[in-house]
Amino acid sequence: MPSYFRTLDGREHPINRVDSPIECFRCGICCMRHQPRLTAEEVAIMAEQLGLSTDDFLSKYVVITIVGYLLRQTKKGCVFLIWEEEEGRATCSIHPSRPEACRNWVPSLSRPECREGLARLKTKNQIMLASEPYPSQEAINRLYASLK
Repeated sequence: MPSYFRTLDGREHPINRVDSPIECFRCGICCMRHQPRLTAEEVAIMAEQLGLSTDDFLSKYVVITIVGYLLRQTKKGCVFLIWEEEEGRATCSIHPSRPEACRNWVPSLSRPECREGLARLKTKNQIMLASEPYPSQEAINRLYASLK
């Protein structure tokens, strides 16, 4: 069954594929739910970006488990997740050197995390304007392009 976005003028716009990529809402839910596994190379890259030795990085930011290195989590999610309190939006503080698992994450309305993030950003009204989850016109335009 196809999915649709309904606009204020009552028109319905089909979403070609439910797993179509969308612009990230920056809700942080994926970073709160998933603990990415790291390779030794990723550890070295992140440590270098932070100006730390590999050993210091491991002791401060990594949990060593039977499955390998995992990024440490706090009560608010990944240790590198920064919350913008006034907006409830999240940012990755190591975005340029984030692990492959994070690079491969594709925001999509087929992901429960993204649907939950959208619901959290929704105001009390039943109608959500595109400007609520997306703060810039450029991001809104990318959303519209993904719906075609």
